[in-house]
Amino acid sequence: MPLEHKQHTVAADQAGRVDLILKSLTEKSRSQLRGMCMSGCVTINGRKTTEPSTEVKEGDVVSVTYDPQCRYREKWLDKFQEKGPKENFQCQTFKIIFEDDYLIVVDKQAGILTVPTERQEPRTLVDEVSRYLGQKQRALVVHRLDRETSGLLVFAKQSEIAGALQDQLRLRAPEREYLALVAGRMEQESGTYESYLVTSKRLSQHSVTTPGQGEYAMTHFMVDQVLFETTLVRVKLDTGRRNQIRVHLAEAGHPIIGDRRYRPNMTKHDDWPHTRLALHAHVLGFQHPVTGKDLRFVSPMPRSFQIFIRLQRRAAREDAAEDETEISDSPTEKAVRSKTDSHEKQDRKQSKKNTRRK
Repeated sequence: MPLEHKQHTVAADQAGRVDLILKSLTEKSRSQLRGMCMSGCVTINGRKTTEPSTEVKEGDVVSVTYDPQCRYREKWLDKFQEKGPKENFQCQTFKIIFEDDYLIVVDKQAGILTVPTERQEPRTLVDEVSRYLGQKQRALVVHRLDRETSGLLVFAKQSEIAGALQDQLRLRAPEREYLALVAGRMEQESGTYESYLVTSKRLSQHSVTTPGQGEYAMTHFMVDQVLFETTLVRVKLDTGRRNQIRVHLAEAGHPIIGDRRYRPNMTKHDDWPHTRLALHAHVLGFQHPVTGKDLRFVSPMPRSFQIFIRLQRRAAREDAAEDETEISDSPTEKAVRSKTDSHEKQDRKQSKKNTRRK
């Protein structure tokens, strides 16, 4: 039998528990309404809710999609619990941050592809996570990180969960924040980059301004620290196009340190001897597709970033100390040093003449 879909906008005199609205819409018992909530049938303003006691107010839109012949029960609540990492499993490419029966969040190391390219590389992150899950399950890709980028990724365990998470990405709902070390000292404290990204024959991305010529991309940035010759930036994504952050920052004149594709003449730095990008997926937040609970995860700043920042701060202090020394010289000291320098030059010239005579 086909599913029924019902929707209702809450009036002022109907504000209160959502299960009272659901009862008037479906005429189901309170226990079945709890089962419907826990089965992901109910949304409030487009967001799933698992709690029948959730409060609604005037103007809220309550939707329910259900099978009228099904007797919904509170059957999976005891199954939903966070799992710990499997014992004896060892892997250097990722660390498990969260796992339950539906999805797994991992912290990826730099240097490993998320998925295989056309060359069909045998050892990618999706393969490693699938190996962890075991032969009966395969990790399903929701989004990706570049090979030389580290940080947080979520994989689904079922196709329905993957589809629900990808829908959130399309609606720009998840919270995604990155840390980036970029070349140069950024003068603008915050801002937004918007463009349409086009792929070249060499598979690099570049921006165009004409709608329809590429994929729309929006990147927000905020300066965290201005360093000696570089800047630590926090970047938030509205869209998730390939190489989006790298392209937008490079085109703004501040490419990411270590980037060998976008403005590589500006991205080499003596304090960054690594092959990886100075780009890290720092925060990942989304709504759980089954429970409706808001989840938020934070991956700490990598040690390579911390060392780089310390070196940049030291360079800034040394540079400031040299400037102070020059400023503190009195006019007399400057005159004496200038006269001494003049005498030294004359001595060197005389020495060269004497050498030529011999």
